[in-house]
Amino acid sequence: MLSDQEFRQLLDDLDRPWAGFRKVRKGIKKRVRRHMEQLGCFRIEEYIEHIHRNPYARAECERCLMVTLSRFFRDRRLWDHLQHHVLPTLIDRYQDGLAAWSAGCANGEEPYSLAMIYKEAAASTRFAAPLHILATDADNAGLLRAAAGVYPASSLREMPEHLKTRYFLKVRGGRQWRIDPGLREDITWQVHHLLEAPPQGPFHLIFLRNNLLTYYQGALMEDALAHIAVSLVPGGMLILGSHERLPTNDLAFIRSSACPWVYFKSS
Repeated sequence: MLSDQEFRQLLDDLDRPWAGFRKVRKGIKKRVRRHMEQLGCFRIEEYIEHIHRNPYARAECERCLMVTLSRFFRDRRLWDHLQHHVLPTLIDRYQDGLAAWSAGCANGEEPYSLAMIYKEAAASTRFAAPLHILATDADNAGLLRAAAGVYPASSLREMPEHLKTRYFLKVRGGRQWRIDPGLREDITWQVHHLLEAPPQGPFHLIFLRNNLLTYYQGALMEDALAHIAVSLVPGGMLILGSHERLPTNDLAFIRSSACPWVYFKSS
């Protein structure tokens, strides 16, 4: 097993924060160690040198560091605020249609959660323009699982019961649940790495939760965040994870007083 000291040495070299990986490091260290053995690297210094010389090995190392933990309606307070306050505001403001980007969507729980609450919010509105959701992740296998729309019961443990009844069908004796195919109609799945240039926007709503600000630091994170901010329209909203905060005030964002995970773009 890779020691914590060796793992931290790797993270430091890749400009990744220990704080982001500390709680999830066990499985990641096993993957990294397995990759080291495949390459014939027995010391962390050898491994670091190898991934610097070989872009394919570097890409595989990055895949080893991927964290795909997610579930529907993670942080229920946020989703309640989005449904009853944020989405009605955006629906009223942008009556020609809305575009949302779920960045680093893992297995798709986040964009599907958004699609559900948008339908709920739109149902209580006299006129609601269509919402298109772009859901991206660097892991193509995760996107294929998302597009299939079948989830274990554990992924639904934070979901309101009435939404589970409305948008899911129980399969395989209740061990898995299949999402309503209608929710897929307004979602596009696309492979994209958070450090790359953002997908074509602009967007009215961007979910950047528990990924870039948690698992990156320094210039890599700051440059990516600056580009993402540009792809959000003035008056649009940026949604972060419950333990995340913007690292700078230079991006023209105003933090919501009603929900600390929501930021408004002022200009």
